[in-house]
Amino acid sequence: MTDTSKWDGAFAKQENEDTRIPSLTEYRLLGSTGLRVSPIAFGAGTFGEKWGDAWSTGKEQGRAIFDRYIEAGGNFFDTSDVYQFGESESWLGEYIEDAGIRDRLVISTKATQNQSVNDPNGGGNGRKHIIESVNESLQRLKTGYIDLFYLHHWDQITPVEEVVMTFDQLIKEGKIRHYGLSNFPAWYVSKAHTIAQQRFLNPVSAIQNQYSLVARGDDAEYLPMCQNLGIAYTAWSPLANGLLTGKYQVNDEGELTGAGRLTEAWATDPSVANLATKEKVAVIAELLRVSKETGHTPCKLRLTG
Repeated sequence: MTDTSKWDGAFAKQENEDTRIPSLTEYRLLGSTGLRVSPIAFGAGTFGEKWGDAWSTGKEQGRAIFDRYIEAGGNFFDTSDVYQFGESESWLGEYIEDAGIRDRLVISTKATQNQSVNDPNGGGNGRKHIIESVNESLQRLKTGYIDLFYLHHWDQITPVEEVVMTFDQLIKEGKIRHYGLSNFPAWYVSKAHTIAQQRFLNPVSAIQNQYSLVARGDDAEYLPMCQNLGIAYTAWSPLANGLLTGKYQVNDEGELTGAGRLTEAWATDPSVANLATKEKVAVIAELLRVSKETGHTPCKLRLTG
């Protein structure tokens, strides 16, 4: 998660720039809200077993990772109803309930995809599906409210007014505290935000888009939009599904080598589907060169640079 007022790269830099990873307790305000969140959110996509072994931490290792993040002061978790087909929310809800620290944490989740058979309203961003999705996520997460609820994708159908009014209603009912839009066109986000302000409704608090060294498409439009409208920008796949962690290399034939889901399973990030393009090879090579020269891991460089 980033504070758009200090934007510079995949994560906002500290005023006193150094090479350390930002502390999870250096909390940032979420856009124009009063909600304080850790600078690095924990993406819970590997909590669950329904996507296969390459995408699963395992139940007990997942709990250990959860505990370590909490011990380090982290308070911001991100998931979705489609992650592991709902199992991610269920595992996360179980970990939080067992830890007994729900009110200390900020939970964001998402919905749009249709996971229902023969139900035309089982997906999309209409009022019916949004309300049902929120209620189902509340049950799986074992909580009475969701801090930040995103629409996962633009359905290209639902009027923006319906989306804004539905979320405003859910906030007033206490089921969610804030709402956001993920993978939406910038014009749609701006329109939703403007309509909410004009009608004295709750505005868009955050967006969540793909951003990394190999996916810089948001620099020109989304980041200036967020800065000017006071909307938080949260990046998904800032390490490009692990491509930028240093565990992968590119051989002389331009093929990706190294163990991980990019060579063994599948990626959620379309921009890294063709992994060994000339541009990506150049990025990986330079990242590895700087890593060797500075003595810092590629992952650490990405979180501080």
